[in-house]
Amino acid sequence: MRDVYLDWAATTPADPEILHRALESSLEAYANPSSRHWLGRSAKQLLEESRAGLLRTLGISKGSLVFTGSGSEADHIPLLALLARLKAGSSRRPLHIIVSAIEHSAIDCQVRSLEKLGIEVSWINPDVHGHIEPGQVAARLRKETALVSVMGVNNETGAIQDISAIGRGIGNAALESGMKKPWFHVDAVQMLGRLPMRDMPAYVDSFAVSAHKIRGPRGIGALWLSRPLEAFACGGGQESGIRPGTENLFGALAFRCAAEVACESLEAHTAHARELETRLIEGVAQIRGALPVPVRTPRDEAYVPSILSIAFPGLGGETMVRALSDRHIAVSTGSACSSNQRHQGRRVLQAMGVPDDIAFSAIRVSTGPLTTPEDIDVFLEQAEDLYRKLKT
Repeated sequence: MRDVYLDWAATTPADPEILHRALESSLEAYANPSSRHWLGRSAKQLLEESRAGLLRTLGISKGSLVFTGSGSEADHIPLLALLARLKAGSSRRPLHIIVSAIEHSAIDCQVRSLEKLGIEVSWINPDVHGHIEPGQVAARLRKETALVSVMGVNNETGAIQDISAIGRGIGNAALESGMKKPWFHVDAVQMLGRLPMRDMPAYVDSFAVSAHKIRGPRGIGALWLSRPLEAFACGGGQESGIRPGTENLFGALAFRCAAEVACESLEAHTAHARELETRLIEGVAQIRGALPVPVRTPRDEAYVPSILSIAFPGLGGETMVRALSDRHIAVSTGSACSSNQRHQGRRVLQAMGVPDDIAFSAIRVSTGPLTTPEDIDVFLEQAEDLYRKLKT
């Protein structure tokens, strides 16, 4: 039985050539990049070349890039920086943040922890199509608003958020009211390799990305910053004091190479993903009772083509995932990071107003450059067979 991997939004198969090349370089430059001797300086030079190369690949010429241990950690840094402002007497009113209700758990869970510490939170629900209305964000701004966080591409539905409109709305609303503009952070983990990112600095103050979403290794992410911030965590002063800990040179080298391949191939990969998306959506339409969530047509530019949620009403999504796994087909019910938090499992779809029975029955199918049309056909055939046999 052939393996069919349709869980690229969770992680991607690493590119062996990229990993081998990065490993060879890091084995030669084995010293600590913070060491003052010639070996440390050599490792430091490679690290800085990786940082500059990654920025060039993204098409970004300003701001700074901080290497982190993951996309989640990159998301946490701007949020935890707020704790430095919770000193007694720093504000007569509680700090306030605005967050979309469809964020990855890295943002959602951390914000809920901040809420328990006294920071006020305004949650913005999306429309039925999974999109955040820019005007809703601007309308929630207050003088106490310190941060806004809206993800670029939803990891469960593939919905693309209008980051430029949201950023402009925040800036205009702050200017008109005389308020200080809040920090605008974007979880861009699902954007990298799927959408151009060169214009992000014009609208946001920070964004997070991760290497393992673009065929790089696990354990390396990055945070772009428009300007320095006061980090909550401190240590040895690495990464300009923003992210302490000995630098992961292997990860940085591999991240740069993976990003180069992903960005250079973006147009070709998008065309391939569109073909698979069409095949998948048209095939789902032939399975009686099944439907995309939200309902969408092929080549809808409001969504990335490589991420699609599909509902099989009358059959639990977890049951379908396990049944497909038994037939060597890998899909998921949403973020792998939330798989141990069952109460979180349908949070995104419920925020969109999807009925509970439909949300409960949804699975996520996500494709990548190595996915073939035959993979889609196998999935459709097996999903239809299982749905017919297991539906209640």
